[in-house]
Amino acid sequence: MAEGEPTAHTPVPGVVVVWSGAIPVVSAFRIPEGGLVIGRELLENTTDDRISRQHARVMWRDKRFIVTDLGSRNGTYAGGHALVDREVTVTAPSVVRTGRTVSVLLEDVTPFEGSTISSQHDAIVGASTQGLWREVEVCAAQNINLLILGEPGSGKGRMARGYAKIRNRPEAVFNPTIQAVPLERVAGPAIETLILEQVGKLGPQNLATLIKLLDSRPTLRVVTTAVMALEHLGMPAEVAERLSTELIVLPPLRDRPDEMAFLVHDAVRGAEPALQIHSTLIEACLLRPWPGNSRELVAEVSRTAHTVAAQGKNNIRGEDLDNDAGHLMVGAPTLNAAVQPTAVGKQRKKRSSTRPSGRSD
Repeated sequence: MAEGEPTAHTPVPGVVVVWSGAIPVVSAFRIPEGGLVIGRELLENTTDDRISRQHARVMWRDKRFIVTDLGSRNGTYAGGHALVDREVTVTAPSVVRTGRTVSVLLEDVTPFEGSTISSQHDAIVGASTQGLWREVEVCAAQNINLLILGEPGSGKGRMARGYAKIRNRPEAVFNPTIQAVPLERVAGPAIETLILEQVGKLGPQNLATLIKLLDSRPTLRVVTTAVMALEHLGMPAEVAERLSTELIVLPPLRDRPDEMAFLVHDAVRGAEPALQIHSTLIEACLLRPWPGNSRELVAEVSRTAHTVAAQGKNNIRGEDLDNDAGHLMVGAPTLNAAVQPTAVGKQRKKRSSTRPSGRSD
């Protein structure tokens, strides 16, 4: 390896605990040679009264996780299914529930080690987005045009508003699909930060105005949000290059498991503060693809919380979510990968090694 050349990162498989008892948490653990035992011994400060002292063991072997229930009182769930044979093999990423603690098994937990969740510019910021927000701060401080790419509802608009807030100049938002007035009227002479949304729908008149603004307004900076590269949206290459001086790609919510539990918690508290959140709600949310990302998640959880409260219930559970919530895109990738019976499980019993999760605690 040449001197000064960056070393390749070696992934470290492990477990990230995202919920325990009744609160969201972020605790990352590497899996040692003999396996990692999830339980009260590992989670010393947990408020989970349903997790055993040594509840389940997770081992890493042949690029798969082996999850074994250690005779726990309340069972272990992998991918939303109870372990019947007490042992399953799962591929990363996968969701495991032990008592009222929910964990995610990942091929690399190093990004989550020592990570904390913070609230910045009205956004929940975890390990997957902390570095991106630092880039936003640098771009705003250095007056650089910024392009933010991401799936619908992933937080692009919130990040763009954060850019404008950091820059602290007169700002305007232009979305041609919801604003009848032309861009020329929105981006008046006083505007120095312009947030552009739905740029693929600008049209010839607004595009001509945008080019004129870029040429004639040296103090104007533009932060653009889109779901794909601007050239693929019909933007002329020269204009696309000027708008994307810096590029940030915001990962989908399913790649941000540490943030999801906090979003669910805040959505329920904002809708019905008296409701208790059951761990199965966190599990169910982690198991769905959420093609609408955080926007869809918060809307569905809030609506469900109102429905549950109106029914006189005091806690909100996974089964309270509509079956199609978070499943609007057929074939969408999820946080949970395959769950397979181990060879040991097959030898002990010929039936499936999992069964659907019920109303267990």
